[in-house]
Amino acid sequence: NCIEGLVKTLRDIANSPYSPEYDIAGITDPFLHIRLLKLLRILGQGDAGASDCMTDILAQVASRTESNKNAGNAILYECVETIMSIEDNGGLRVLAFNILGRFLSNRDNNIRYVGLNMLMKAIMVDAKAVQRHRATILECVKDSDASIQKRALELVYLLVNESNVKPLTKELIEYLEVSNQEFKGDITAKICSLVEKFSPAKIWYIDQMLKVLSEAGNFVKDEVWHALIIVISNASDLHGYTVRALYRVFQASTEQESLVRVAVWCVGEYGDMLVNNVGMLDIEEPITVTESDAVDAMEVAIKCQRLGLTTKAMALIALFKLSSRFPSCSERIKDIIVQNKRSLVLELQQRSIEFSCILQKHHNIRSALVERMPILDEATFTGRKAGSLPTAVSTSSIIPCNLPNGIAKPAAAPIGDLLDLSSDDAPPAPVSSGGDFLQDLLGVDLSPASAPS
Repeated sequence: NCIEGLVKTLRDIANSPYSPEYDIAGITDPFLHIRLLKLLRILGQGDAGASDCMTDILAQVASRTESNKNAGNAILYECVETIMSIEDNGGLRVLAFNILGRFLSNRDNNIRYVGLNMLMKAIMVDAKAVQRHRATILECVKDSDASIQKRALELVYLLVNESNVKPLTKELIEYLEVSNQEFKGDITAKICSLVEKFSPAKIWYIDQMLKVLSEAGNFVKDEVWHALIIVISNASDLHGYTVRALYRVFQASTEQESLVRVAVWCVGEYGDMLVNNVGMLDIEEPITVTESDAVDAMEVAIKCQRLGLTTKAMALIALFKLSSRFPSCSERIKDIIVQNKRSLVLELQQRSIEFSCILQKHHNIRSALVERMPILDEATFTGRKAGSLPTAVSTSSIIPCNLPNGIAKPAAAPIGDLLDLSSDDAPPAPVSSGGDFLQDLLGVDLSPASAPS
């Protein structure tokens, strides 16, 4: 009985003639309109009979209210909220989504923002209906207003699934190329997350990540390029294809540091596949790279002033690995490494001294030291990234190895830890006794004197 009265009152207001004392922008008493719609929304939730009673009046309000005035848009907004909240009615839902589509096409940024917010809620009710407005939502991502950009990007993120990940990712990457610097961080994070979550194949994943890194590599977090290296390591049939693709983009630009890191790592691991064109795919264009060209690329990375210490250290390791794979360039590689022995950066200086020592005095173990990395464990890395595995090795898992100086050495960490810098906080290995250590260090006997007989 209450609902029938409310419906009658709303119908009377909607059809009432012009009354100056209640008129706002040509609409009769929009405040009472909104109050009635809110009350109907509360009464219609979970009640199919009540929802049926208000269907006709909601359709009338939704179709007859003018949308070119703020008062009318306020009523339409409440009408859509009510339609989405009451029990399912297919025809009304279509009408509500059409109203939201008009909101997105409105020139007023406030109304467009409201439309995006409504679609964020509506996607939980009818995702397919929201998908029909995908093109308009993508246009909102390219809007000049930062608030609309971010809200539209969040909505696109929710719209992506296995069937549409390729076209949506393509659109987002194309916009990434022309987006403002302050927005690149947000859009890059979303693209990387989508590619990782919905990737249909590893080659597609690698291609998309290379595009992102080449456009906005300085905006990605370390976990992104760590994950890419692990995927590359596991795609044994794509090693040649990947190292050639990375070499091409590296030659084009060294501005994106994350891209350079992945490139130098791959060249260090698969440099022989690069120069010998191993594993060529039908989609590739032929490329000619000599051993000297690969060494040139690593030397550029070491000497580039804009690149950081981590990148230069990775390039130095890559050169050390290539010294065994490229015998014709071994002397040149040795000279480059020796030059860095005079580096003012302690890390590079120490690495260069150690590598030079191996190259000059330990030829018999060099090939074993620079062997290709074994396949990295994707499951372990994913678990660490999700927080399901501890980032530090627990003391209970340490297997002590007896060394001459009496210090227990922890067992080797998993291979995945080589890319996980978060394990630096592992507890120090316990010292069994200070006496043995000082005895080795000072060369004196600190053992207690034997008791006199």
